[in-house]
Amino acid sequence: MKKTILYSLMLILIASCGSMNKKLQRGDYDGIIRKSVKKLIKNPNSTEDIEYLDKAYKLANERDLSRIKYLKTENNPNNFDEIFRRYESLKSRQAEVKKVLPLNLKGRTINYAYVDYDAEIVAAKRKAAEYYYTNGQKLLQNDDKESYREAHRELVLAQQYSGDAFPNLNDLIIEAREKGISRVIVEVQHGD
Repeated sequence: MKKTILYSLMLILIASCGSMNKKLQRGDYDGIIRKSVKKLIKNPNSTEDIEYLDKAYKLANERDLSRIKYLKTENNPNNFDEIFRRYESLKSRQAEVKKVLPLNLKGRTINYAYVDYDAEIVAAKRKAAEYYYTNGQKLLQNDDKESYREAHRELVLAQQYSGDAFPNLNDLIIEAREKGISRVIVEVQHGD
């Protein structure tokens, strides 16, 4: 009986390691971070979880910062929404990892420097809102239902990102909605 329990525990441990390796190979760094933080809250001395957390955190931040740099270099106004979301991810990830810092791994202390992403988040959010507002207005000039529907979607995003900072935004949203609605006339005929 003891051998069976021991064997089962070893299988669970091996499966757990395999799961983390698969997530690492797939690039699911945030999944690894969430799982590692959860485990480290319970057992802050788990060397394996600290190693996975450290590696995933560095790789995730590197991926996001590299993508942001590329998107900014490309200088396409359509990119600001993704830039905003990437900065939000960086901030969220930093807050998640902060729950278990500092960590000790084989005699060295792991404690990541705090980075204030708020100014970048606000700037990207503002630029994304401007893009959606401007593009939504342009789409309203087209004369087809799909353009009106896309305009509605983009104007709603502009409102979510900016509140009511743009003139006539609510009116434009209503206009896009009304123009994008398909209307069907239904006639009911009674049988004799």
